[in-house]
Amino acid sequence: MKKLSRILCAMALLGSSFVTGCEEKAEAKVQVEKLPDVTPSLPPVPTLPPPPHPTQYSDQSYSVYGLRRQLRKTIDTEVSVTGYIAKVFVPPECPEKQKCPLPPAPHLWMADTQGEQDPAKLLLMAGYAENQLQIDEAIENEKKGKPQDPEELAEMGMTPIPTDLFAGAKLKVKGRFAYISGSGFQSSEGVLGYNGHETLEPAPEAATAEK
Repeated sequence: MKKLSRILCAMALLGSSFVTGCEEKAEAKVQVEKLPDVTPSLPPVPTLPPPPHPTQYSDQSYSVYGLRRQLRKTIDTEVSVTGYIAKVFVPPECPEKQKCPLPPAPHLWMADTQGEQDPAKLLLMAGYAENQLQIDEAIENEKKGKPQDPEELAEMGMTPIPTDLFAGAKLKVKGRFAYISGSGFQSSEGVLGYNGHETLEPAPEAATAEK
């Protein structure tokens, strides 16, 4: 019995040596080739242009660009916006002895640059007068030395009718920014409902007339 065990052990050792020898020969036949380093070819990182205008100025008023850029923050809130009057709505003249439909209430468009006419860069502002006649009368009374009394109007919950809203003027306007204004104007990009303004630069025509 012991002799049989020795024979089996010897055979096991021989088999193990044989397998190991085959593995060594197989490994010797395999040649490992190192591939060249791959350098990825990527396009250069694009240089993003700076924003066309600051979101807010030093006095915390928004630019037209910034007002819309921060739409989630500014919509349905009271804001101040600094910009130029790009254009003013002028009601069409009604021929004499002809019945014409009532024109829309006075409104204008503001922009970040003087003379801007791109509709995508214009901000609609309304609510500063019910009709053009109010503005014409306020301008006429001002010429006659009968300006509006802001304090008296404030007691009645009203704001003075502006008399210097002409194309080219630079303003800082206070108002409510919303999709629909209190005067009925609406826009998916927001409408500024007028609550008052400060003229930073008069319209070129007005400045020339003063001289």
